[in-house]
Amino acid sequence: MKPQFEKIPLTDSSDTSFLIKEETFPYFDIPWHFHPEFELALIRTGQGKRHVGSNIEDLESDELIFIGPNLPHNWYGTKNNKAKSKSKSQQIVIQFSYEFLGKDFFEKPQFVNILKLLKRAQSGISFYGETRKLAKKEMISMLRMSSFNKTIVLLTLLKTLSESQEYKYLSSIGFTEKLNDADANKINKIYKYIIEHFKEPISLNQVSNLANMTPQAFCKYFKMRTKKTFSFFLNEVKVSYACRLLAEGNLNVLQICYESGYNNLSNFNRQFKRITKMTPTAYIFGQSFK
Repeated sequence: MKPQFEKIPLTDSSDTSFLIKEETFPYFDIPWHFHPEFELALIRTGQGKRHVGSNIEDLESDELIFIGPNLPHNWYGTKNNKAKSKSKSQQIVIQFSYEFLGKDFFEKPQFVNILKLLKRAQSGISFYGETRKLAKKEMISMLRMSSFNKTIVLLTLLKTLSESQEYKYLSSIGFTEKLNDADANKINKIYKYIIEHFKEPISLNQVSNLANMTPQAFCKYFKMRTKKTFSFFLNEVKVSYACRLLAEGNLNVLQICYESGYNNLSNFNRQFKRITKMTPTAYIFGQSFK
């Protein structure tokens, strides 16, 4: 996909050499974008979809995501979120360049683990467990600190993340090699259309028309940029939504099948197992132990 480039200020109002900010939205509608800075994002409240490189999953409260330079990403709330005027989406974001403390700062021996972390961030990393709890506490505290203390805590936080085993990678390796910001509006239009209409039948002709391409050209374009076919991407969105409904436990599997945009149970089960490597019933069983 071809995201738009975002220019990030080098400092915040406290004259630090990096940016930390707290943002509140009626709902997440952050466009598909990239920037040369690292980004550590704490999703405090809000729901929708999280798209990092080639990965798309449900966006939940208290998520901690670390994104490397030029890795495209966005958060996007669904129409249901928009309708709830009292429901806000909030995040704390830290953005910094590789050289924010000097050109060769992280290449010193004492920072070898942090340097490895920064390289691993090229795939996008989601942290969980005690690591996430600690990071949340530190990031909230940083909002009220002096610039000096912010810097010390950020370094400590990077050290903690670099030593953590509570993480998973999000995107395919090498995704950032195919970046181009020429038609960001086109991609955002397609992405939003899928998120808003995945419960309805979506044809290849519909999405290719949105991109002003022939179906054949669109399929080639989409596969080249995302390393996924359009049909697989669409099923990922549907199955991701189904997983949320299964975890909530308010509907049975057949109801969730139709609620997620599938017309029959056998296809739903097949696609669900293809993407999650388990059946819907096994997924419910697994959720009960969390």
